[in-house]
Amino acid sequence: MFFKKKDPLKAEVGALKLELKIKSLEAKIQQLETENSNLEQLLTDLHANTTALIEKAVNDAVAPLQKALDEANDEIKRLNAIINKDSSNSSKPPSSNGFKEVMNNRVESDKKQGGQFGHKGYRLELPENMDELEESGVLERHLVDYSNGSDDYISRYKIDVQTKVIVTEYRFAPDAKLPPEFYNEVSYGDETKATFLVLLNEGIVPKMRLGEIVCGLTHQAVNISPATMESFQKDFAKKLVETNEIEAIETDLLNGEVMNVDDSSLKSTERIIYDKDEINKVIGYETKKKGTFKATVRTHSNPNSTLLTMNPTKGEVGIIRDDILPRFRGTIVQDFEAKFLKYGRKNAACVAHLLRTLKGLVKLYKREIAGEIADLFREMNAHKQKDLQNNVNACSDEELKKFSKAYDELMRRSRDIVNAAPEEFGNNELRIIIDRLETHKDKYMLFMEDYNVPWTNNRAERDLRMDKTKQKVSGAFRSWEGLTTHTTNRSFISTVKKRKLPLVESIRKVLKGDPVLTTQT
Repeated sequence: MFFKKKDPLKAEVGALKLELKIKSLEAKIQQLETENSNLEQLLTDLHANTTALIEKAVNDAVAPLQKALDEANDEIKRLNAIINKDSSNSSKPPSSNGFKEVMNNRVESDKKQGGQFGHKGYRLELPENMDELEESGVLERHLVDYSNGSDDYISRYKIDVQTKVIVTEYRFAPDAKLPPEFYNEVSYGDETKATFLVLLNEGIVPKMRLGEIVCGLTHQAVNISPATMESFQKDFAKKLVETNEIEAIETDLLNGEVMNVDDSSLKSTERIIYDKDEINKVIGYETKKKGTFKATVRTHSNPNSTLLTMNPTKGEVGIIRDDILPRFRGTIVQDFEAKFLKYGRKNAACVAHLLRTLKGLVKLYKREIAGEIADLFREMNAHKQKDLQNNVNACSDEELKKFSKAYDELMRRSRDIVNAAPEEFGNNELRIIIDRLETHKDKYMLFMEDYNVPWTNNRAERDLRMDKTKQKVSGAFRSWEGLTTHTTNRSFISTVKKRKLPLVESIRKVLKGDPVLTTQT
């Protein structure tokens, strides 16, 4: 057996070739690894670029949708704020609330419900002047004896009111000249007129219903028509002018240091038309067959007097026509209406209206700083009330400066909030209030600078309340004369009540031609 002998040179060449081949493969592997690394980097860059392009494309596509959504949300907030506005959180009148349930604006106190400690109690008692009333025929006394005439007994009393019709016959000679009130064979006396005037103007009882009530109370002996009641109203208003009662009210208002002013609308199917050039010249009346006109009732009020006036419009021409504010030289308290600002020595703005607006900024627009402003005003009023209770009639300079500084600081912070984001929801509404508070600081701080000035215009609003109640009961007035008659009579009645005079007796006196208010100084 023969073996082929290996060629060393050939083996060496083979090994060299193998080594070269391995190196070549290693180089290719390294090249492939480099290319793979480059591809991976390229893929990473491509992915990043793709992601960025996608994000940009999405953002570009979503941006207008997001803007529209943000605008829609802002509009929803704005509309919700409008819908949720009512008399408790804005300057809207209570008549605009409709059937909406309005939250109470009063701040809860720590007092218990019911009568407070030291409150004087009341119970039913017999009149102290019972003998005098019996002698004058105003009161009758009856006796029901269950004691069988015993000398020892205890007494219990019942008080009843009975409506009694009195017919008085007046006899004159056949050739006598009859007084005007006796031109008719049968007429109503002053007691009847006084009763109806009280119920019509203070009780605000509708004429038709009042006639039915009195007819029933008198067992059908007295059946007064609405037209006759209206004649009572007109005659009484005429008497008030003749006895200078309205003039006496004007004089008291003009001589006062402070006057509350406010106005509101009343409905009427008739309105007066004045000449355009001569504002006091009446050129006619206009009647609306369907619907009603809006007239303006304005009150001029102080703690002792009330004067109501009527105008067909709410503008300044009515103020000039009334000729009350142009002659007044004191301080006017009002709800911050521009038409009143030029009258009086000073003007004070109603803080109650401001508080309602600030409440709306907190509840509807989420401007929390508005609540801080409201708290400052409440703190100032609490300080004032405490001073008045302690017979201190003016705020100290130190306290006034402290409140003024706090006022300015809140204005500065509020302005910063508005300037930081002018377009943010609620900031425009906040800006409007801040502009007013900064510009008219003197009017909103006047109640602290002068303790004679009330911090609200509630006195004027209370004096208008009965007129709005009258409209709710009756719906609308049927004539302009009916409007002016009502306001004249209400002026007198409100004034009499403020001065704590006997209301029915005061009406009786005026009906007899005797002055009531003109005798007071």
